[in-house]
Amino acid sequence: MRLIHSEDKNLAALQHALDLKSSFGVGASAMVLIYNATGDTLEMVDEMDWRGDIYHEHPPLSFENGQWISFLHVRGMTFYCEAARVYRGHDIRGQVRDYMVAWSVPWDPSPTSAYTEVHQQGSFPGRWDYIHECLLKAGKVHRAQHDEYCTSTVSIGGYTSAECIAVLNHKFSP
Repeated sequence: MRLIHSEDKNLAALQHALDLKSSFGVGASAMVLIYNATGDTLEMVDEMDWRGDIYHEHPPLSFENGQWISFLHVRGMTFYCEAARVYRGHDIRGQVRDYMVAWSVPWDPSPTSAYTEVHQQGSFPGRWDYIHECLLKAGKVHRAQHDEYCTSTVSIGGYTSAECIAVLNHKFSP
């Protein structure tokens, strides 16, 4: 976590998302920024696009500890932007953990929301309906901290052009 703002990596990730948004134009969208503080390389292993899709360029399929990725997820035909991504890494014991980050950006007065979970490998397929329900009930900030060694936090701000920021990390002990 010490490196989250080093060398202005966070600002570069945000600028990349803003540039994509500028190119996309008007419409419901989520500028998604994800920071890896797990101590391990994370690899995207699953995705769910309930409404909308990635705009212009897909983010890297893997990213190192201490790095940010950013991308723009945009509305579909229904004018909503709702999706989730699952990243896989290892906890400090070497056990595989999956981190799920989800966001919802409606084009109407409904509030934006973000949701996250951390589970053992392969826990998300088959649960997408349940996760979608949790996402729609979630607020602007959600933290998954039930895992003994890993945690994730996601927040979302804005309305139809929202910033969704997630930090995936392992728990530190004193």
